[in-house]
Amino acid sequence: MKLHHPHGPVPEGVDVLWRCEAKSYSYVIDADREEYGVTAPRLEMRWYHVDRRTPKGAYCCGEFVRLTAYKKRFAETEADALRDFKARKKKQIQILSRQLVRAERELALTKPNHDLLVA
Repeated sequence: MKLHHPHGPVPEGVDVLWRCEAKSYSYVIDADREEYGVTAPRLEMRWYHVDRRTPKGAYCCGEFVRLTAYKKRFAETEADALRDFKARKKKQIQILSRQLVRAERELALTKPNHDLLVA
């Protein structure tokens, strides 16, 4: 696993919060034919400057961010940001898997004799 740090290293003595995301970028293959491509996804670990901290969170990117909440937008460390990314993707897979099962079940309603398939 290779992490890309688009903002570069954290400046010395700066308080930061972290977020890990998978990023893909589009590019033009042929502008005349309006043909585009997409790069392979890569993990980007971004740091964000903390303006000030409170007992429950921090002011970051011009807004208050809760650091004691169950669902956090930012993490205190790179390791926590990576763990949160994995949890978000596992939850996304779980949700999309259920949606796929439901869509397949609803599509089966269009088949002849679908009443015989329902148990």
